[in-house]
Amino acid sequence: MPLPDEVIIKFSNWKIVWFIAMVGVFISGIVSLIEGGSMIKYVMALVCIAIGSVSAYVEYWDMLIINQPQLIISSRGITANDGEFYGWDDIVNEKIMPLGSIKPAWFLWFETRGRNRKLHLGGLEKRPEEIMELISHYRAANKQPR
Repeated sequence: MPLPDEVIIKFSNWKIVWFIAMVGVFISGIVSLIEGGSMIKYVMALVCIAIGSVSAYVEYWDMLIINQPQLIISSRGITANDGEFYGWDDIVNEKIMPLGSIKPAWFLWFETRGRNRKLHLGGLEKRPEEIMELISHYRAANKQPR
């Protein structure tokens, strides 16, 4: 099966579901706090408000760019979410790396002329293994004569 000219990878739609869930946690904490009750209920309401508000705030910034490409892998190279393009001739030592110990965050790491680049892969519609497989296919296709 021939490869398309490029693969555009965006944020997963599950980010929307998670954002809505965290807003729901925040709202349920507010409602529970207003209803009143025992001391345990107040503490749990405050915990829900804290967790929901922090999580929703963090995800809010991704919601603003949910439909923008986060990574474009093509027969010419890789385009990062900031629009910077790296041709296959400039990219070396590309690999997927986890950072963190309990629940690692995944990054695409590669070297280019004069700098290293680390692209965060969390929350994307493709898993890190799938992204690395696409990179391998496109790099191999780039090496073939046309």
